[in-house]
Amino acid sequence: MAWLTALIKAVLEWLTAEVKKDTKASDADAIPEATKRSWADRIREQQAKMEEQRKKNEEDSDAN
Repeated sequence: MAWLTALIKAVLEWLTAEVKKDTKASDADAIPEATKRSWADRIREQQAKMEEQRKKNEEDSDAN
């Protein structure tokens, strides 16, 4: 029975060591180019909308 306890402890220590391993961001999977382009397009759309809204707000404040 002692061997079973030792085995369980060894497995738990191994799992704990695996969890604590330092992983770097560079180890992560690369982001696909299509996703990057999609994000960049979305950001540009939002910036254009914000610029349009800013101009509209300026026109409205100038009219008052």
